[in-house]
Amino acid sequence: MTEQWTSAMSFPSFSPHNPDGSLPDVADRREHIVEVAIAWQEHSARGGRIGFRSFDKLRAAGSTDAVESVNRVVELHGLMGSIGEQLSLAYAAEQDAQRWLASPVVGDPDDPEQVRVGQEHKRMAVRGLCEMSTHFALAAAHSLANTVLRVVLLDPAAAAVVNSSKAGKEGKGFLPGADGPGAWRTFSPTALFWSSVLDEAAKAAGSPQQMSALVTCLIKLQQDHRFVSLDRRRGMDYHRHRPQSLSHTSPREGIASRTDATVTVSYVSASDDTANDEKQVHHVAVDALAMLADAMQELSPLIADAARSCHVDW
Repeated sequence: MTEQWTSAMSFPSFSPHNPDGSLPDVADRREHIVEVAIAWQEHSARGGRIGFRSFDKLRAAGSTDAVESVNRVVELHGLMGSIGEQLSLAYAAEQDAQRWLASPVVGDPDDPEQVRVGQEHKRMAVRGLCEMSTHFALAAAHSLANTVLRVVLLDPAAAAVVNSSKAGKEGKGFLPGADGPGAWRTFSPTALFWSSVLDEAAKAAGSPQQMSALVTCLIKLQQDHRFVSLDRRRGMDYHRHRPQSLSHTSPREGIASRTDATVTVSYVSASDDTANDEKQVHHVAVDALAMLADAMQELSPLIADAARSCHVDW
């Protein structure tokens, strides 16, 4: 007897539609996420105007070279707009994941084989959508950290601390519009730059209270257990051996083992990876959305206060 199981699958859409072509409703619309995402996206529509007004403020404050600061302010508004879009994309993927989780399994309910294949189809789609959501969520977190960095760089004394560090030398001043890899620092639970160099720079700023409040908020995000879970999950799904959604006969530990002089080779049947649970991945995605929205809402007024302390408009 030959064992049979689904070894490969592809489908044309992530979203299951109702018979009339409409999308099924979701259990949790997470409207707060939408509100935060839209509020941040709207920043990109104000960059040019705020930059223009900042030039006058900087000259009034005695700045002899306002060019970099003006361009920095414009870049910051663009960054915040892009972060809002990333959150919006992460949200959309999670909403579709909810629809899949709530949808019935496709196939004849009286046929065990069709039910099993339908369940694997559902698992593969849900995991793909949740991984898409976490991809955009982690990207937003990286951009968020680099936004805070650029706010700190508005202060000359703080910028001197950053630029004298190894990271600063790699970033070559993190000039507005710079697109090289050194200009964008990695944000992860173990990246020390944020809690060491950036924290030190904030304390050296002309308005240390505003800058320190901003950096402290970012460090809180970096240490959040939900961010740690997000970083670990994406590390496995994107950089290491991603657990397959379908059953297979290629276990991670292999099929051969050695004990002293004895070598054993086992014949294995199809089984699931232990970390392919779609509900577990969905939980990580939901936590990441809530974490990001909370952090963005908390950071928004702190960014404004810190920027204004550097004589620019906001």
